[in-house]
Amino acid sequence: MNPGWDEATHSPAGRRVLSAVCFRWRDIVLNTAEIWSLVRVHLEKTRYSGKESTFEKALAALELDLSRTGSQLLDVYWNSRLDLAHAKRVFQVVMERAPFCRWRSLEIYNDSWDSYSLHAIRSEDRFYNLESLRVRWCQVNGFLPLINRTVSSNFRFFYDKDSFLATKLYESDMNNIISRTTELTLPDFGHNPIPPLPPHITRLSVCSVNLREASHVQHLKVRSPLSISQFVDHKWSSLVSLDVWFTKPRSSRPLPQQLVLLPRLQTLIVSGGYFEPILNISTPPLDRLRLERGHENVKGANSSLSNTLSHPSFSLISAKKLEISFPLLPAVLTTVIIHFSSIGSLGLGLDNSYDGWELVRHVICEKRYLGEAGGAGGTTSVAGLEDIFLAQIETLELQMSWNNGGIALKDTWKAYMARIFDDT
Repeated sequence: MNPGWDEATHSPAGRRVLSAVCFRWRDIVLNTAEIWSLVRVHLEKTRYSGKESTFEKALAALELDLSRTGSQLLDVYWNSRLDLAHAKRVFQVVMERAPFCRWRSLEIYNDSWDSYSLHAIRSEDRFYNLESLRVRWCQVNGFLPLINRTVSSNFRFFYDKDSFLATKLYESDMNNIISRTTELTLPDFGHNPIPPLPPHITRLSVCSVNLREASHVQHLKVRSPLSISQFVDHKWSSLVSLDVWFTKPRSSRPLPQQLVLLPRLQTLIVSGGYFEPILNISTPPLDRLRLERGHENVKGANSSLSNTLSHPSFSLISAKKLEISFPLLPAVLTTVIIHFSSIGSLGLGLDNSYDGWELVRHVICEKRYLGEAGGAGGTTSVAGLEDIFLAQIETLELQMSWNNGGIALKDTWKAYMARIFDDT
């Protein structure tokens, strides 16, 4: 499958469009079980409160969709915020038409399965085809032990965001799931340490790096802000990619002197608009370096990046691809170009009010740049900039956030391109 096919077939609107093309297409859509393999149980209490006939129609439509799945393995998305009586009926219909043994993936969102699901589970029910489980903002304490007991070697991925599970339950009710998965997303355990993780877990997403052992982790994403000093306490000998959000220290204390050694790192993504901690990271030449400002304002992110690049200990000057998701002031962009002279691909985030178009035109059209390269109010020639920069770059990506649509979007895009190629 490809993304376009998935988008067209795995949504009610897409299915309606395809089935309305002609009678032949309708027959193909209705009789191709694969098209119906994504099951969305998305029912809300407010929609059916006092409208029993509306609920019955929705339940009948769900049952009809399930009947079209044939014997296909199913990807189940469950977001059913109903009262207990209606929730039980929905669960019974799904169990009759799509038993657990056919579930390939399950995402439970903002729901509480403990309230109504356990009574319908039979002793012979098994999740032996389940490959991934996502739990988001819901309580499934009583349901997880069943999944834990019955998953097979097919299981690979577990995502937990605020399931309210205690740390100790990961060592009991989750032991089989944890032993089989290679990719794991964990909730925020607060000040408690992250439960011990087996060495075969190579992809990890966490809210802190309060790990007992980290040498086996190859891909790490940290979803909450943290200090660079928290990284110093661990050995990251296997880390290939790091996605991290650094926070400014509350005091003016200097950064720790000890380096974070990442000898195998290929991809580094730094969010939050505070980039000085990069000075404490030692890596080989990177394949990709991405800088994001997060909640920091553009001016603050520019200032932090400028301070980082101008520091004598800055060493991340070699990267095949550099992405900066926020607009750079002309002086900072000039500094970036000079420091990263050997990059092959550059991605820049811009906006409609960006004042560095002249420098961007230089990068595209290979013209000498005359602009604000340093001092306020003056113009300075950046000698040799073409030779430094354009000799290596192969790809330039200009990224712009759109907050409007329709005709306004088209006009903004036209103005955007006109500014780049304007010779005046």
